[in-house]
This record gives sequence, C-alpha cells and structure tokens, in this order.
Amino acid sequence: MPYIGPPAPDRFVAPKAAKQFSGDGSTTAFTLDHAVGSDEDILVSVDGVIQEPSVAYAVSNGTTLTFTAAPSSNSGNNIFVYYLFRTVGTVSHPSNNALTATNGTLTGTLDVTGATTLSDDVTIADKIIHDGDTNTAIRFPAADTISFESGGSERARFHTDGSFNVGSTSNDSATLGARLKSYGRGDFTTNGGVASIMTRLTSGGDILSFKKDSDNIGQIGTNGGLYLGSGDTGVYFYDTDNSVIPCDPSNGGTNRDDAIDLGYPSVRFDDVRATNGTIQTSDRNDKQDIEELSDAEKRVAVVAKGLMRKFRWKSKVAIKGDKARTHFGIIAQDLEDAFKAEGLDASKYAMFCSDTWWEKEISVDAVEADEEKGIEAKDAYTYMDTKEEATEGYTEKTRLGVRYSELLAFIISAI
Repeated sequence: MPYIGPPAPDRFVAPKAAKQFSGDGSTTAFTLDHAVGSDEDILVSVDGVIQEPSVAYAVSNGTTLTFTAAPSSNSGNNIFVYYLFRTVGTVSHPSNNALTATNGTLTGTLDVTGATTLSDDVTIADKIIHDGDTNTAIRFPAADTISFESGGSERARFHTDGSFNVGSTSNDSATLGARLKSYGRGDFTTNGGVASIMTRLTSGGDILSFKKDSDNIGQIGTNGGLYLGSGDTGVYFYDTDNSVIPCDPSNGGTNRDDAIDLGYPSVRFDDVRATNGTIQTSDRNDKQDIEELSDAEKRVAVVAKGLMRKFRWKSKVAIKGDKARTHFGIIAQDLEDAFKAEGLDASKYAMFCSDTWWEKEISVDAVEADEEKGIEAKDAYTYMDTKEEATEGYTEKTRLGVRYSELLAFIISAI
C-alpha cells in the first residue's frame, strides 16, 4: 500500500538469515553477505550434507568462505550458508535524525557541528582543539591540571592545588606572570613594568578595601588624588598643591581639619626634617579669652627660664654610647613644680602635657614556612601592646611633655 506521511529516513535493515550459492565443480571460494568472526559462526551444507567447520571449509577476512574441495556442479543452488552469529559492522546514522544512547566509546577524531548538549561526564584523553585552529586548545597535561593554549603556547593553567596562573606555568612568585593562590593570595610579577593596575571609573571613592575577618580596617581610594587610611583617620596626597592633607577615608577622602595627630604618646616619631619650621594658626578670629599674663604666671616664667638644662636621651645612649649627643631643654616635672609653687595647675596650660596609657610586652612564637598556604617563615619576636584604658595584666605608664613653642613664648613674656 502507498506510504502515508513524510518520506522515511534511512533506517536499519534486518540482515539475511541465509545465503545460497551454486557450485560448479571447480570454484572453492565464495563471498558472504555478512562478516562472521569464526568458522563456527555459520552452518554450511552442500547437496544437503552438513559440512564440518575448519575441516571442510574455513572463513577468512570475515566474508570469504573457502572449501577444502570444490563443491559439485549443480543446476540449482546446492550450497546453503546459515548465519549463526555475525560481526557488527559500521552503521551510518541518518544525519537528520537524533541519536540517543546510554553509553558508548568513540575512537579517532570526533567532529561535531552545531549545538551539542552533554548531560553527563565526558572523558577526554588529551585536549580539546578549536575547530580549524590547532593553536587554540584546552589541554590536560597532568593529573588534576588544566591548561589553556592560544597561538601554539600555553597561556594559563589550573594547578592540582587549585591555584590559577596566567602567563606562567610555575607557582613560583619569582617568575613572570600572575598567580591566584587557592588560599586567597594573589602574586603579580613583572619585569620592570607596573605589576598591577586598578581603575575606578566615573566617581571618586574606594579602590581597595582591607578587612580583618568581617571588619573593615582600611582603604585606599581616590578623590581627585589618592587617599589612604583607616576609619575616619587618613591622609590625602594633593598633587596640585604639593601637599599631604589629613582626611576622612570613611567619607570618600574628604578633608578633616584639626582632628588628626601625628604620632602617639607611647609611639613617637624621632626626628622631623624640614626646610622650614611648623606654622601654627595665630589668627585673632580663632581665639577667645585673650588676656595678659598674671603676676603669678610671670613669676613662673622667670623660674622656668632658670630651669633650662642640658641632657642626653637614655634611648640614644643605649644605642650610641658615648657618641650620643647633648640636648637642651626643660624637665617637665620641674616645670610642673614651678606652677605648683605659685598655686597654679600646670595641666591647665597647653605648654605642659601629660599622657597616660597601659602597656604589656607580647611574645610571638616563630612561624614555619608553608608555601601551599602562603605562610612565610618568621623568627620569634616581642612587641609592646598598648591600651588607652586600664586593662588587666597591663602596666600603667605616664609620660610628661612640653610644647617648646609655647614655653619659650611664656618665658619671653617675663623678660
């Protein structure tokens, strides 16, 4: 009957169960329709007599049936071959039909055109090559390692430890390239150029943010120039005016006037080298309670003039010995006593400073290097930890100081 519907695609055809040949008394070799793997895979009869495999006949190359003696001549088909087993050959699947299989093994080159969906594991022995470009590939050079190639060379690699390299196959930070470690560290190594460039577009604000656990401890950003700091305490590098300005990093590096100190009572700078001296604001508009010195204050000023001494710093003698130099100034305790003698409180005068804190020496054990975790070797050391308030186990410390610009002006007033 006629076929109803679209034309049928190529389809599999059931193989023949038997093959017939006609003997001529001289021909011994005949060609089978289907390949078989051994002599026993077929049943052969000649003139109705079953032939013994490997004795009366043999099969070579899968399809050549050769008899030991030529079958007799007969006007009809007197040789019958029954297929018991067949060797599976290559099947061409119709190009316009979907192929579904539970598993399979493919050898040689596999060319896939169009979109391909793989819903399970795919095992690849060597590499995946871009179509038409053998210089671009994904390779598997070693166990748990993936490399990416372009231009015929390796450009990036995932290592077995989870780290990722660009421009280098080595995890050594002394070699050129970029390395992102699996434990969170990034190494960028260049040969004379800029190692890293970070750009913020459009608006000012933080470029880098630094955290300890979940706490924000500092940032670097831009507000026309560069600012850096922690919380509301930072400095802004103002290139236009060649200045370093105190700023508030938590507010986009905006100016922060009259709020940030340089140094700390227990952690001081040593020398400050400058072409000129410091400039202190002395504008009348910024001052109040302007008065002349009292008689008692003038008497303290006279006494203070006579309290000037020469001395050497203990810390410098410990380092330099007899080479430590001599300094000139006043002893803060002597100045405090001079105020007390006139019934005055030295702490109410800005020339006299007294700072108290609490400190404790902390010991830190040595650390062994661990390259995989990004830990560098460190020797054991100690440092002095400080607190602004009384803390158990910490010792109270007080240090007195003098503002010499005010002290000298105070002394001059009595001359």
